[in-house]
Amino acid sequence: MPPRCGPDGRDFGDVVIAGPGEPLDFVAGSLVLAVGARGPEAAAMVAAAGAAGAAAVAVRVTGARLPAPVRAAAEVARVAVLGVPAGLRWDRVEAEARAMVACGAEPGPDRGGDLFSLAHTVAALTHGVVSIEDAAHRVVAYAGSGEEADELRRLSILGRSCPEPYLALLRRLGVHRRVRESDEVVPVAEQPEMGARRRLVIGINAGRRPLGTIWVQEGGRPLAERAPQMLRGAARLAAAQLVDHYFQGDARARLASREELSHALLTGRFDAAALAAHLGIDPDAAADVVAVDLREPPGDIARADAGRAEAAGIMSVHAAAHRANALVVHACGQLYAILPAPAAEPAADPAEPLLRWAGDLVATLRRLTGTAVQAVLAGRADRLADIPDVKRRGHQALRLLARTPEVPVATHTRLAPALLVRDTLDLLAAAPRARFPAVAALVAHDREHGTDLARSLLLYLDAFGDVGAAARRLTVHPNTLRYRVRRAVALTGLDLDDPEHRLAAALQLRLDLAAPDRAAAAFPRG
Repeated sequence: MPPRCGPDGRDFGDVVIAGPGEPLDFVAGSLVLAVGARGPEAAAMVAAAGAAGAAAVAVRVTGARLPAPVRAAAEVARVAVLGVPAGLRWDRVEAEARAMVACGAEPGPDRGGDLFSLAHTVAALTHGVVSIEDAAHRVVAYAGSGEEADELRRLSILGRSCPEPYLALLRRLGVHRRVRESDEVVPVAEQPEMGARRRLVIGINAGRRPLGTIWVQEGGRPLAERAPQMLRGAARLAAAQLVDHYFQGDARARLASREELSHALLTGRFDAAALAAHLGIDPDAAADVVAVDLREPPGDIARADAGRAEAAGIMSVHAAAHRANALVVHACGQLYAILPAPAAEPAADPAEPLLRWAGDLVATLRRLTGTAVQAVLAGRADRLADIPDVKRRGHQALRLLARTPEVPVATHTRLAPALLVRDTLDLLAAAPRARFPAVAALVAHDREHGTDLARSLLLYLDAFGDVGAAARRLTVHPNTLRYRVRRAVALTGLDLDDPEHRLAAALQLRLDLAAPDRAAAAFPRG
């Protein structure tokens, strides 16, 4: 519990952000967030807010107790004071407080934070300072480095709305009209006289109804090259959340329900047609499925869950920018993007554009997570009901792709031969009578005598008889490999000119040389 003092049980009707020295004649009955007030300034703001009729004041604290001057000012002004710990962001405090105002409930760990989470994701992807505004130009969420925020941004956050001179400029430039009428990303040039750096803005619209805007201000470095695409995806995701903002819906409940329905669609737990109606997707539409594994090292489960949640937010913005009605689902420790195919898209192989999209996504996730993220284009489901089968292909392909961590993206089509071999080995393992006894005896001979004939023979077969290539993988002289192959043939009676002998030997060797994780060990690498 944060440190607090003053009268308890006093409700507040609004949340006001104020800085030291600002007038407080509009804070009656409100919770005042004293942003930037430390030491004597904090005590002065508590006294002034109490005199102005504020219900409570939140100030930053560095220890376990409120400073004595702040407590003394609170007792004189008879105002409640809440201490905000150093690790808690002001935007989070504001989100929790506004959730209490809107819903009359105790704040939970995620209440009111969905738009803020989206803003933080956009800030990370664009390298900018982000604000999300409603249709009345009121700031409802923001994110990004406060040190990089310009004067216009600071005034917008503290005043909860964009200053009128800048709004007048936007009207003259036709910016509002352009963002209301399309999904165009509109650039707004730097305005030094207004303390405004370069910006990008996109409208958040529900059909022809404008709901708000997302702004990205250029900070200490140029905006990311793909910032416009990321803004388009974010605008699609923000639309439903702003509907909740206007009508005081429970965004957490709606998003949780959508995630549950999306998970059911991915795993086939419920009827696809009924789920599609709830999700706003044509049940007969085709959909591409992309599977992603963060490749996080084993460890703290809570940390892994937090990492997946952050990655899912990033992936959702990317997916929404690429396809309308895209869904991102967490299942089996992996993330899956369900990308409904546009009705006008031809039935041609969609691998090329999807490969580019998946490559951009993996590069972004690798940069932000620091792990060797990998993705697989699992394939296209001709109908939504076929998605679970495609998902299973993606899951299996990701397991196989783990043997080549340097490969960021692959397609199921490319991995299909290796998956076929793996499935064949699984069938052979379950049928002990289907064996090549001579090759099994060769493996036993190696174990007994400490030789390496079986593995040498397998790599020779894998290299299609190329002695030089197989010898390099074994790091032996080619003559050594030739001797080993001749010795293996003599012990087993193999006829290397017979294709069935070669195929049977390769399968048996993979089966007998495999480690417990056959998906990786059945495909030896140098």
